[in-house]
Amino acid sequence: MPQADKRLILADGLAAGDDDAALHARLIAAGVSAASAKYEVERLAKDPMALALRRQASRSAKQQWLFANQARLARESEGGFALDTADRIATADFYRGYYDANRPAKLTGLVDHWPALSRWSLDHFAAVAGGAAVEAQVERDGDPDYELAKDAHRRMLRFGELIDWLRRDEASNDIYLTAYNSGTNAAALAVLWDDVAAIDLLEPREGRDGFFWLGPKGTLTPWHHDLTNNLLVQVMGRKRVRMAPPWAFARMRNSRHCFSDWGNEALPAGDGTAETPPVLECVIGPGEAIFLPVGWWHQVEALDLSASMSFTSFRRANAHVDDYGSWGAL
Repeated sequence: MPQADKRLILADGLAAGDDDAALHARLIAAGVSAASAKYEVERLAKDPMALALRRQASRSAKQQWLFANQARLARESEGGFALDTADRIATADFYRGYYDANRPAKLTGLVDHWPALSRWSLDHFAAVAGGAAVEAQVERDGDPDYELAKDAHRRMLRFGELIDWLRRDEASNDIYLTAYNSGTNAAALAVLWDDVAAIDLLEPREGRDGFFWLGPKGTLTPWHHDLTNNLLVQVMGRKRVRMAPPWAFARMRNSRHCFSDWGNEALPAGDGTAETPPVLECVIGPGEAIFLPVGWWHQVEALDLSASMSFTSFRRANAHVDDYGSWGAL
């Protein structure tokens, strides 16, 4: 067997935390002779890279222990591992109980004062902005990496064309106007912000705030975690939101950036298994919101024609992306 193959086997074993006996067994299983396997394992004691891998494996094991304790505390807490629903929550209670604690929550009564709840419809959109040129994400169905490759799916179209397509009320994940398009669409759709008002939980800001989402039933945002805390507010239709905690990292199959290899898999709500993460699930409808803390994995599915707003302007710095360095493959 080529030397490089032996070293790769040893590197995988060291990264997994194998002791000498386990490393020896890996080599034997790969067809390495007993004598050669013994030699390769013994020489690791003087290999600085092997020592560094073993230290890193020990750190990873410590992190897993900490995650396991967080999981244990979540299960043993009052109410167990569950999603709270809070109605008209006071700002101080929200920050103390959810934002600062990195806990998600379904929130109601936040936007009852929004004109959008009664005004927004396809007819309204067509009347106030139908002629505007907007950007959307398109041709997503043919690309398994459509969310990672968002730039390749940007397309300009007349807002009225998108509205006409949505009037067919067909389930699809092929076209979606998302927060990622907001930089282009902020001016074109500025009139819609007249129907949106301040939210007490957020930092008061001058001018326009928030990100607009519009798409048919069937749009899917695959499993990922955000690099900020987010508030998703539903205005039209319903969305199903599935969430998995940061301490389930080992089961989230994270191989690229902030995306999970689970993709659009409808992971079931519950405690999970040795292979699947624990999942919380809820549906938000018009006037309801979900707080998605930084680092929490989530998947979002539109159950109806859907219009939403999302916000990151909390009364905290919310600058977690500033020291995020894992942009490439993990």
